[in-house]
Amino acid sequence: MISVTRAIKAKHHYQAFPLALLAAAVVSCASSPSGSAGGGTSRLAGKSDGQKSAEVTPSSIQDAAGTPLALPDRERQNRSDLDSVILSHVETGSPDSLRQAVSLVASDPRGMTERNRFVLAIAGELMKFLYPLEQVTWPLPSVPESDRYLGALKASRLGVYDYSAGSSDFLALTLPSAVLFTESTQTDYYTDSENALRRAAAMNPRSVLPTLFSARLAEKRGNSDAALAFYETAWKLDSSCYPAGVGYSRALAARGRGADAYLAAKSLAARYPSDQGMLRLCAETSFAAGDWNTADGYILAVLKNNPDNTAYLLMRARILIERKEFLKANSLLDAFATTNRTDRSYLLLKSRVVREWNKNPVAASALLQEALRLYPGDGEILLSAAAVAYQTGQNVNNQSPRDLVQQVLGSDPDNTQALYLLAEDFLAAKEWKSALQPAQRLVSVNPSPENQIVHVRALLGAGDYAKAKSAASSLYAASPQSPQITGLYLQSLVSLGENAAARAAISSALPDASPALKSVLHYYESRLAGDAESRLASLRSSLLSDPRNQESLFAMYELYMERKDYRKAQYYLKQVVSLDPSNGSLARLLVNLDELLAR
Repeated sequence: MISVTRAIKAKHHYQAFPLALLAAAVVSCASSPSGSAGGGTSRLAGKSDGQKSAEVTPSSIQDAAGTPLALPDRERQNRSDLDSVILSHVETGSPDSLRQAVSLVASDPRGMTERNRFVLAIAGELMKFLYPLEQVTWPLPSVPESDRYLGALKASRLGVYDYSAGSSDFLALTLPSAVLFTESTQTDYYTDSENALRRAAAMNPRSVLPTLFSARLAEKRGNSDAALAFYETAWKLDSSCYPAGVGYSRALAARGRGADAYLAAKSLAARYPSDQGMLRLCAETSFAAGDWNTADGYILAVLKNNPDNTAYLLMRARILIERKEFLKANSLLDAFATTNRTDRSYLLLKSRVVREWNKNPVAASALLQEALRLYPGDGEILLSAAAVAYQTGQNVNNQSPRDLVQQVLGSDPDNTQALYLLAEDFLAAKEWKSALQPAQRLVSVNPSPENQIVHVRALLGAGDYAKAKSAASSLYAASPQSPQITGLYLQSLVSLGENAAARAAISSALPDASPALKSVLHYYESRLAGDAESRLASLRSSLLSDPRNQESLFAMYELYMERKDYRKAQYYLKQVVSLDPSNGSLARLLVNLDELLAR
């Protein structure tokens, strides 16, 4: 086995590092040799689909002292083919393929040849290094210290990229990059590693190793898109390469694809049902997916084994809040606060409880001010503070809601929550054209129905009725029973003067409409009315179906103002204000009307 001194001398500026630990989540996967121990190039011949090797035990491995028999040329060729198949399984580098290789060695009539000795050693070292959840069930024979492949693995464990392994074959190109799965802080080998892995992948496209190592390299470089693609490819190549599955699942969750991440995690947990790491992965991904009931089950299982895991205690508090079980959540948070009142997640969750349960936005603002002081620039805290500032109409830490949101967008221009809040802020202020930019960006990043609704509202406000109709029509076709979407669709028709189409849509929808939808339909019926009495009748029908319809209430206020019936106008305007107490424009209208009545 190569010495560390030799590995370092190969490139003098590399230093030996203390023994690095593998990542806690074990997201690493390994490469396998395509060449022989002597450095020759080997042919890849992967296992057949669905093939499962028999368990290999020490007793199934022939005695290392076995002597190969002299064979005729035909037999020699058969054995050469067997060697090629064995090495191809090693090259594939997954747990299943490594066991396939060892199983073939166990059934080799030649006994323990030098090549078979190498196969057992390299397969065992790869399994221990890259797949700690798998057991090495065969004896590991000793091999010469000069073996460059095992030397590359040893150097990797020490945090060193081993240049002395060479570049003549698949293993030599691949194995030095195993260092990517240690805690080494070295970065100056990244380009060399990338080039070597690219050559190895071209040499053996069925191996999981180059692709998996490339995924880890992309992660270290901060290229999350490339990491996700590499992890997915590696896992599809061989599903037994669980570190690729773990990396893929976590990459999906980080990109907001929690549901897909959980499906991947669930399949991994099925293979390793007793592993706590897989249990935590299921908890985290189902949590990211917003599947609160599923996540709660996993979290409780984790807490059963580790009741002092504060991160999971706070995750459970979040689930309880999402379920509106505020009393339980508050008790959990109060217990947590006895030991830590400054934790970031605690401050965020406590502010939600205070705001949503206690209905005390001022107290929530105070908690978020403290959070901003302790964690300045934190995106989630900034957005929570912005939401409270919108609700209260008050600045947080002397920053307006818009200022807080803009800070988030400055570092994360595609943050959908920030774009949504900014668009809503402009819409509330009736700054229609300003609302268009964040709304358009919002739907380009995430074209969810909720985000498309914001975009349509901005288009309508800006007077771009044709585009608004086009966008609203698609939403309406998909959700004709939605009161909000139907309202936007009818508004676009009325704004374009397509009154006949609007009347036809109203008539068609009314018979089977829910009370909330009927209220919307009657409101737009009032917009199409030819006289004041018909308008009044339609508005009364609208409020009979939904007494809290703000548009209809405001329309009643306007109608009675036109008639100079200020007392009735005041009655309806007060109801509108009670439904939207933070709306400054409505509050000013009410003050003016009160003054008019006081004269």
